[in-house]
Amino acid sequence: MADGGDGSGDRGDVEIVTPPHTLKKKVSGSGGPTPEMLARAEAAIAKMSDDYPEWAGKDVEKLSALVETLSPEQATNTGAARDAFRLAHDMRGQGGSFGYPLMTRIANSFCRFMEKMETLDAGAIDILSTHVDAMRAVIGHKVSGDGGETGRQIAEGLEQATRKYLTRHGLS
Repeated sequence: MADGGDGSGDRGDVEIVTPPHTLKKKVSGSGGPTPEMLARAEAAIAKMSDDYPEWAGKDVEKLSALVETLSPEQATNTGAARDAFRLAHDMRGQGGSFGYPLMTRIANSFCRFMEKMETLDAGAIDILSTHVDAMRAVIGHKVSGDGGETGRQIAEGLEQATRKYLTRHGLS
């Protein structure tokens, strides 16, 4: 007990130590980004958004090349299948960040589809290729935003195809 055990409340030789507040000294600045810092960050993001179709197009072509090398009975967690999943996963995160949420939705469908399978077959590879074709169209035509009605139909068509495949194969 802190009071010496006699109930008197006498704390005896107890010393209360208050630790120094050194964190403030370690963190530079006055507590937040300045308006200039925010403006620079916004300009950098705008520049990256302008450049997104170019480098996303390169990623789509890499993904296409990976999907073309896939073979039936290939495990989804090895080799080109694993690399394709990782690339699509990255693309999923980038699309929405740079004004292309339709790209994010398509890449998400690609990833969710692959996550449900342990091995591929020709039908699965065809569905993955169709996703890549949709990504290529989005980037090639610079379809920013959700793509409107056409974008919705494309995304829903891909999602329906994946659901149908997964249900038919008992993977849903």
